[in-house]
Formats: sequence, structure tokens, C-alpha cells
Amino acid sequence: MRLLVLGGTKLLGSAVVRTALEGGWDVTTLTRGLHGAPPPEVDARLGDRTTADGLDALGDDEWDLCIDTSGYVPRDVRLGARRLAGRVGRYVFVSTVNVYPDWPDKPLDADSPVSDCPLDAGPDDGDYGYLKSGCERAVLESFPDATTINRSGLIFGPRDNIARVSWWVQRVAAGGEVLAPGRPDQPLALIDARDMAQWMLGAPPGAFIVNSRAGTQTFGSLLSAAREVTGSDATFTWVDDQVLLDAGVEPWTELPLWLPASMAGHAWDLDVAGAYETGLRIRPLVESLADVWEWVREHGLPAPEHAERPTEQEQRLAPAREREILATQAR
Repeated sequence: MRLLVLGGTKLLGSAVVRTALEGGWDVTTLTRGLHGAPPPEVDARLGDRTTADGLDALGDDEWDLCIDTSGYVPRDVRLGARRLAGRVGRYVFVSTVNVYPDWPDKPLDADSPVSDCPLDAGPDDGDYGYLKSGCERAVLESFPDATTINRSGLIFGPRDNIARVSWWVQRVAAGGEVLAPGRPDQPLALIDARDMAQWMLGAPPGAFIVNSRAGTQTFGSLLSAAREVTGSDATFTWVDDQVLLDAGVEPWTELPLWLPASMAGHAWDLDVAGAYETGLRIRPLVESLADVWEWVREHGLPAPEHAERPTEQEQRLAPAREREILATQAR
């Protein structure tokens, strides 16, 4: 079986490539060569997918499956999909739950209303979720009966270049008293990139929300698993949402994954039944975090200039500020 990956060197793309190689696929990638190289077994093509000249790197080859991990602008995705029409058996597009304008205010299922972005929209014609909805339509135009749309939740794993989950693993590994935001039973819904990759290799056509089941992960289980895999002596002091907000702590950026109850809505309440019914399996959180910790020990967290979202990286809660807030809880 022949696989084309658009992308292939960041978190999800790398997981797709490595999972496919382990499964015996012949893998081709198209990247710009800016984020390292795929494994040597890969037929690595260099080209900018946003230009006709860049797509020429694909030649006239054919593939059984294309997994698009790097499409963000509808007109660019449309250009590539049209070039690949008739040459790819099935096209998997990695989208996002942000295509649902009601998220996170309302619970979601795969049939919830999606934003209506035109297929020829450019990078400045809307926000991330809106543009992703146009990308979905751009793929469906060329592959009306052979498109799998992966409306993904929050992805983590080794090689995470946004460093949300891995930031927590590193903080817990450092030990001592750890500021834990909100409540230990605050729900989370995270998916290991490798589990998502495995599902995409065999998923049928259709639109799916792809994430772990709601209620199977919590902030408390995340931190406890991080302590287990790192062997740390960390203790957790749970600080009320309002205390953190009054102290000016920025949700999500300063403390990754933290959404106060007043803001969270149904952020983690995603109907993923369709993905599970078509083969999605989620490995235990402790197993994922053990691999994340191994990666962090070897490579560290990405420096802001190398992170996917450098501004977010620069805003992480500083140790002195953490100690300051914890001190108020001891009074």
C-alpha cells in the first residue's frame, strides 16, 4: 500500500509516517524541508504545496491514500486536491473541532453545523476554524466519495512542538509543590498523535470527531500520571479558578490546558462514537506520558523560536509567579 503524507515532520505528520512504516506502507512525503527530515525509508519530496511549482515534486505518481496534515488555507488545499484527483484512492484531511461555530458553547457531534467558508478563501479571510471548514469543502470538491474528514481534538505526544502536555510533564518532573489549576476532576480530552495516526490509516469516508472519550481523562489523572512516569516527589496544591483569575493568570497560555469552569462550556464534551466505531483506540494516558517524558528528557521543550506557537510558549507561568500564588494559599 502506498501512502502520501502532506507534511510529515511535525507532531502528527511524524506520527503518521512512523506508524505507516511500522505497518508496512510505502510512504512518500511532501514538505518544505523546514522542520527536519522524515526517516530514511521515506520517499521525501521537497516542495511548497501552496504553489503549482511546489506540487510538481509529486510528479505523476499515484497513491492508495493521502493524509493531509498541513492544510490550513482553502485555496491552497484546493490546488493540491485538484492536482491529486484521480491519483489517490482516499484522501484524509486533518481538520479541527474549531470548524463548529457552536463550540465550545454547545455539545458537539459530527453532524453539528459547520462554518461556511468558501473554497477559494485566502489566509486572511477568516480565523483558523473558519478556514479549516473551507479546506474540508476544497477536498470534498475533488474527492466527493473518498474523503475522510478528521475533526480532531487536542493532540499531544512525543515531538510536540506546542508543548502543552509536555510542559506539565516537565513541571511535575521538577518536583516540589506544584500549582494545579481548578479541580482534580476537571475533565480533559486528549489524543495521542500515534493513536490518531493509526485510525486515519484505516478510517472510512465521512466526517468524524476524533479524540478520547469525554470523562476518561481529568486534570488530576494527567498530573498523577506525570508524577508516576517521572518518579517525581511532586505534591499538588489545587487552586480555585477564581483565585487564579483574580491573580491575573491567563487561562490556556500561562497554565496549559486550564480552562476555568466559567469559560470551559462543553470544550471537552465531544461525541466521538463514530471514530470509536470505525476503529479508534486510545492507549492508556500513563503510556503516552512515559513516551512524552522520554522525549522531553532527550530533547527538552521547544524553544519559542522553534515552537509552533512561540507567543504561547513565552507566556508560560514563571516559577517565581507560581511560588507567589502558592504562598497565598498557605496563609
